[in-house]
Amino acid sequence: MNMYKLSKLFLLSLLPALAACSPPEQSVEEENASSVTEIAPLEGSNWQLVKMTVMGGFEFIPDDPGKYVLHFRSENRLTGTSDCNQLRGSWLQEEAALRFDPFSPGRSLCPPGSLHNNLALNLRNVVEHEFQAGHMILTTTTEGVELEFEPRD
Repeated sequence: MNMYKLSKLFLLSLLPALAACSPPEQSVEEENASSVTEIAPLEGSNWQLVKMTVMGGFEFIPDDPGKYVLHFRSENRLTGTSDCNQLRGSWLQEEAALRFDPFSPGRSLCPPGSLHNNLALNLRNVVEHEFQAGHMILTTTTEGVELEFEPRD
C-alpha cells in the first residue's frame, strides 16, 4: 500500500473520534435564547456604583458605594447622588438602549479622591445597559468604558 492510501485510511479512522469530541449542536431556538440579554424595567429601582472602568482600562472603585447612587423614578425621572453633588435628569429605556437626557449633575467642588467628575461625564454618554449576576452594567459611546452598579435598597 502506498503512503497516500495509508494516510487517507488513518485520517478516516480518526473521524469518529473527532466527531465524539465536538460539542453537541444547539437548535436555533437554544442559540437565540442563550444570546438574549436580560432586560428588566428600571422604574422604581435604586443602584449604587461598584466600579467604573474608564479609557485605558483604568478602574475606579468607590470607598463608599452609597455615595454614588442612581434612583430611577416614575415618569422617567432620574435622581441620585454623586459624592458631594446631586444628580437629576430623565432616563429613557428601550430594550438594551438606555440614555440620560437631559442630565444635570451638580457643580459643587468635590474633595480630592471624588469620582464625581468621571461619573458625571460618563453618565452623559451612556447608550446601553445589561444585567450580569444581578449587577447593572452601563456602557457608553466610548469603547471600553463601563459603569457597574449593584442594587441598593
